[in-house]
Amino acid sequence: MSNLFRRKKQLIINNVVMPDLEIDFNIAFNADDEQPVNDVSIVNLTPETIRGIGNGQTVILNAGYGDNMGNVLVGKISDTSTSSSGVDRTLKMMVTPDVNVILSTTVSKSYAPGTMASFAVKDLLNGIGLEVGTIKLNADICYTDGKVFSGTVDAALKEIVQATGSFMFVRCNIIYIVDSVYEIDTGILLNASTGLVGSPEVVDINGAKGYKITSLLNPMLTLGSVFRLESKYLSGLFRVQNGTHSGDFLTVVNCFPTDEVSRYVPPVKVVAGSGENTPKGKVWTFLINKGFSKAAAAGVMGNIEVEAPGYDPNAENPSGAYGLFQWLGGRREGLEAFATAKNCPVNDMQLQLEYFYEEITTGAEADCFPTYTDLPSLDAFKSLTDPEQAAILFEQAFERSGGAMLGDRIEYALAVYSWDGGNSAGSGTGDGSDGNFPAGAFQCECGCGLDCVPELKNKMNQVWDNVGGNIQITSGARCEYQNSITPGSSPDSLHKTGEACDCYVPGAGVDYLANAAQAAGLGTLRYYSSGFVHCQTYPADSAMD
Repeated sequence: MSNLFRRKKQLIINNVVMPDLEIDFNIAFNADDEQPVNDVSIVNLTPETIRGIGNGQTVILNAGYGDNMGNVLVGKISDTSTSSSGVDRTLKMMVTPDVNVILSTTVSKSYAPGTMASFAVKDLLNGIGLEVGTIKLNADICYTDGKVFSGTVDAALKEIVQATGSFMFVRCNIIYIVDSVYEIDTGILLNASTGLVGSPEVVDINGAKGYKITSLLNPMLTLGSVFRLESKYLSGLFRVQNGTHSGDFLTVVNCFPTDEVSRYVPPVKVVAGSGENTPKGKVWTFLINKGFSKAAAAGVMGNIEVEAPGYDPNAENPSGAYGLFQWLGGRREGLEAFATAKNCPVNDMQLQLEYFYEEITTGAEADCFPTYTDLPSLDAFKSLTDPEQAAILFEQAFERSGGAMLGDRIEYALAVYSWDGGNSAGSGTGDGSDGNFPAGAFQCECGCGLDCVPELKNKMNQVWDNVGGNIQITSGARCEYQNSITPGSSPDSLHKTGEACDCYVPGAGVDYLANAAQAAGLGTLRYYSSGFVHCQTYPADSAMD
């Protein structure tokens, strides 16, 4: 739990990240139609910066521990004031919540005949700055004559939501589009060791008996959130009615007991197979969402595995080539300029993927396929059905390495194609061969067939029963090759002997899953910043980051 003491706040005004100065806030949330105006203060900005901040500007406030920050406010400034105390100058802003700050992004999208509404939703949401939670349309529809969206993202999404009879909402800067929703089960287990402060207090909430509960700052506790409480005098499921997040890193909520959650909507990104939470899975999801066929995506990724083993965006060779695609010379300078313009670190994986896509659509590499191959366009590459052909053509058109390690590029592409975004191992419906888990869930993702030992599988099935299912395996057994390309892996990893797996429950906290694994007799390593638990057959229980 060391991360609990690595407090971090980030204030963004009109897309400019404010200096890391003293920031204070008091953010309220409730079920009223009219949302409360919140106050956010920052100390010792320069006079020039203060003069540039005014009414109507957008505010995004994130807070958390270490690298694990959550959004506590998105809105617009309605009033500002300054005050001085000694040498300190404080700017106080009154901010009205308004998620349209993000959803008002203008788009112009055209979709071909036969496009499904579910694909259009994911494409519209890509890269707008909101985390994407569950996307489950009530009735997916096909645009048989094609579809054009021109206007704001919000207007386009609302049109799809209305046409499909679905429901859209945003919580904690995470957007959901689902068939219906009443509550959010956060999966959070709140007790003295996971952030509970003091004891619950009995309070009156609109004439009904409720409870006031204080915890360390947790942006996931908000209106409608359901969490599990364990305290000396009170335990069970509780639903948040209202509350506040404050700059002293406390969350105070008023809540009611609840017997069950009427709709489970996990507050995590859409899971496209069990590998989506890994670098490999994130690349796959990006490409699929951009319209690449599975074969074309595999061809691209087979090349990445050669250029940047382990899908490492920091990969750099002695020539100066850098990143996922080993940009060199002027192409690397283009990447760095893109990062500067986006105010984002150059080693950010999402940024590199977005730059790659800009290069091949509107940038300097827009004509690379007709120039260097027999393919007439990028769209022709996207439609390929043979991963081997895709690996060869992508090397010729985009990487242009002169055929270096072409055999490896093909081999990796075939393995990625077989892996299928994790859908071939670790997701879907179980057939009984791995108990509650899908067949092959624990196998090495390279496709070699290496599997986990029965002891681990049996105990993981106990964990499944303890938490009510939906455990996603992100990494099971690893052969020597797979272990070598997995970031952060140890040469002596228990994954190599099939005695360990990495996993998470969508929407649940790390402790929730780790405690259940400990109860089943497994050792655990808790990765708070990454949101997963390493489970192994040997005793252990450590917080890793």
